[in-house]
This record gives sequence, C-alpha cells and structure tokens, in this order.
Amino acid sequence: MNKVRCTLSNIYTVLCCVVVVLGVVSLIAVIMGIRPFVMISESMYPEVPKNSLVLLDTRANMTDVAVGDNVAYVLGKVEAMHKTTRVSSDENGNVDEIVVRSLADEGTSVVTADTYLGKEVLSIPAVGGWIRGVLDYKWIVIGIACVFIIVGCIPRKILDEKKIVESAEGN
Repeated sequence: MNKVRCTLSNIYTVLCCVVVVLGVVSLIAVIMGIRPFVMISESMYPEVPKNSLVLLDTRANMTDVAVGDNVAYVLGKVEAMHKTTRVSSDENGNVDEIVVRSLADEGTSVVTADTYLGKEVLSIPAVGGWIRGVLDYKWIVIGIACVFIIVGCIPRKILDEKKIVESAEGN
C-alpha cells in the first residue's frame, strides 16, 4: 500500500512541477512578446502544416517584415497566417501594407497595421491540434486538475493527522 501511495505522490509531484514550469515559460513568453497561434487550415502546407503551433513575435513591427516571411493577421473574424509577397512603404519609409498569399492557392490578401498580429518565429507541427483539443475541453481539464489537487492533498492531511495521533499516543 505504501508503494502505491508513494508512486501516486511522485506522479502528483511531477504533474505539479510540469504545470508550474509551463506557467513560468508562458509568462516569460508573454513578457517577451511571444504569442501562440494555432494554424487551423492547410493554406500554408507543407511549410506550416494544419494544427501546427506557431509562435509569433508580436513586438516585430511591420517594418521588420521582409518578402518571404510568414505573418499572422486578422482576416474577417478569424486569424490567418500567410507568406509575404510584397511590402509597400510610404514616402517616409514606413510600411503601410503587406501583401500576403496562401501557399495552397494564388489568392492574395492585404495586411494593414490594424490587422497585423505578428511575424512567425517558430512552428511546431501537430502540437497546435493538441492544444486546441485541450482548450475545447478546458472545463474537463480544470476538473481533472482539481481532482489531482484533492487526491494529492487529502491523503497527506490524513497521514499528518495519523502521525500526530500516533506520536501523542507514543508519549
């Protein structure tokens, strides 16, 4: 019984550490201007497959974008990411629009300062689909986390109370 309890305690500790590390990494990323983006279509295949997790540099201005860079932007009511084909600047050298296109077809879109979200830093295939799945069922995930917390805390409290009683009886 102690072996099972010890194993469960170790699993609980590892899961808590993973949650803390992910939280710290996420906080650092937000502070550094990195934003996650999940590629929900095949429009950038094969360069960025569907369900890839894309990290965007939100501090990169439109002036930092070059032809060939992947940029994320708001397209209607959804967020999209496509490849830059042209960067247009005004007479002062300020970028006023970026023309992007999908790799899947020849359609183009115009990205302005109002719709620009950021420039791709890193793309991790398949991870975005997993994250979307977790977010779609976030209340279930929160419930499971609560169960882990309860299961991890209650036995420790009971064991501590037993130790106190045993030590009082032993004296």
